[in-house]
Amino acid sequence: MTNGPLPPAGWYPDAQGELRYWDGAAWTDHTASNYPHAQDADQPTPTGLAAGKSSASAKVPWTRRWQVWVVGGCAALLGVGALGNAATPDTADDPKPQSVQATESAPTAEQTTPSPEPSPTPTEEPTEEPVVLLIMKDQKDGDSWVGSDGKEYRLGLVNTPERNEKCGPEATAFTRKFLSDGFTVDAYATDTYGRAVAEVFDPKGRSLNVELAKSGLGDGRYLDQFRHENPDLGRRLDRALASAAKPDCRKSAAPVPLVKKPRKTKAPAKDCMAGYEPCLPIVDDLDCGEIGHSVAVTGSDPYRLDRDGDGTGCD
Repeated sequence: MTNGPLPPAGWYPDAQGELRYWDGAAWTDHTASNYPHAQDADQPTPTGLAAGKSSASAKVPWTRRWQVWVVGGCAALLGVGALGNAATPDTADDPKPQSVQATESAPTAEQTTPSPEPSPTPTEEPTEEPVVLLIMKDQKDGDSWVGSDGKEYRLGLVNTPERNEKCGPEATAFTRKFLSDGFTVDAYATDTYGRAVAEVFDPKGRSLNVELAKSGLGDGRYLDQFRHENPDLGRRLDRALASAAKPDCRKSAAPVPLVKKPRKTKAPAKDCMAGYEPCLPIVDDLDCGEIGHSVAVTGSDPYRLDRDGDGTGCD
């Protein structure tokens, strides 16, 4: 039995550590486990004071006390663990964007997008060079003229009448009209006058050589003599001449010169080029467009005015 006043009635932990009700004199059978309205134990235990007044305050064996301390220690550890878990953020409620990104950036083998195959480099197709059309500058007759490139051309394997011959003006006009939009040439030889012998085409690709033969304004005077220079053209001319038309040359007008005739100038009597009559001036070169009339060739023809060799130039 202890000396001094006993604690007032209330809820206190007993010797086993369980919260039990103290009625002011002894322990009762009411514990926190079977009494839902137990009060907080905030007063010192009355165990030692009430030891002699109730069987509930009897001395507890030391083994029972050891068990109480073990249970209390485990409870304390569990409490610390619970507080730690409460302090640790829930990974399910607080997802980390980095983890999501890492998951999204690591596709499986089936989800891996194959890298596109490099497209083949397109090969540049060779571009055709633009066709340059020539223009007739100085027409001699139906089968010869000077082009805008400065070269004199003679149609190959086909012959047209001279201007003073029958159908000569018509042949000249036919050629001039045929090549009015320009022309291209396939030069394959050079004649004794230095002219380029060629097959000539209009912008549509039609052959002037063949068309003259078809119209009846061109003949095959030199065809057999020079056929070996262009056998393919010779075969096409054979077919064209075989079905040639018969032109009506009586109503045709004289062709209009492509260039204006210069004013006639009298050459000095003592300054005449030898080989021509009437007198022609001595210059580096002279063509029929500058002379404006026919001349008799009596010499070596340095100006090459007599193309057909008939003794008359610019006819």
